[in-house]
Amino acid sequence: MSEPLDLNQLAQKIKQWGLELGFQQVGITDTDLSESEPKLQAWLDKQYHGEMDWMARHGMLRARPHELLPGTLRVISVRMNYLPANAAFASTPLRCAEKSQTRLC
Repeated sequence: MSEPLDLNQLAQKIKQWGLELGFQQVGITDTDLSESEPKLQAWLDKQYHGEMDWMARHGMLRARPHELLPGTLRVISVRMNYLPANAAFASTPLRCAEKSQTRLC
């Protein structure tokens, strides 16, 4: 007979694997995201999703993972920085500060 599954230990292993794979942050949550749903809807209403039309079409499914995939018990989310830490342009000041908000000089 096998030992019972230690869910806390499994969660820690999943988070460690995520970090080893290069993600900067790994989170695990249950499927009750009802508190976040109004914030998501407000974000969509303000058109913050830009050209990501699928966010508007299917946005509420992100707040209701149990509807996206029936039987879902947990959601694992990962975050990866898309700007490399050694990107020279990220730390180089623009030459003309008055135009820095609109275009490069």
